[in-house]
Amino acid sequence: MRRLIALGLMALLVGCGSPSPDGTQPWSQKILDQGLSLLKPKAPEPAPEPEVFTRASVTEGQTGPVILVSAPKLEAKASLNMIQENGPTRTYVSDDGIALLLQNGLLAGSRGFGDDLMSSDHAAAHRAIFKGSGQYERMLRYINSQNHLEAVPLTCGLTDHGAQTITILGHKHRVIRRVEICDLAGRQIENTFWISGKTIWKSQQWVSDRVGSLTIEQVQ
Repeated sequence: MRRLIALGLMALLVGCGSPSPDGTQPWSQKILDQGLSLLKPKAPEPAPEPEVFTRASVTEGQTGPVILVSAPKLEAKASLNMIQENGPTRTYVSDDGIALLLQNGLLAGSRGFGDDLMSSDHAAAHRAIFKGSGQYERMLRYINSQNHLEAVPLTCGLTDHGAQTITILGHKHRVIRRVEICDLAGRQIENTFWISGKTIWKSQQWVSDRVGSLTIEQVQ
């Protein structure tokens, strides 16, 4: 459309823009110049610079626990600060309102993604993760299309994959990697946990089809 307008202006004004006696540019020439400028392609908007997360930037002003969360499927990453602790359950919130509930390091719920995990039962998974193996059932709950809470059962198994060293924002942790594979309505989902003692320093945990898995790292 901009190109058609510019071409119309050029057709109308070509040849009728002779210089004024005082040497100033006639209005027709100015309009023609504006029309020609419409034909010039606009430079693309520069892509926003990705936020750089450092230990100093995510812990600044924070005295409590902080996690760094990545959502590869959503191409998003943010730091979340703990705002509440109730027994084994911690609630973490980001600056833009995304919230995660972690129970002993396991994902118990999410808010703000749009396709959220409302709650989960994972006591057996918690025992197996720190034992190193096990077969067990889990339950995930979501709001379905009828706006009702729907429980989704999973059959899971967990295996130990040995010791390794991971780095979280410059700090190294010697951990044990354990992998959980669950059957979800005839397909498999995989959760991975990097633990040391009773601490899950890093994990990759499934949320939902739309969100995918989150990578959660315990910064402090």
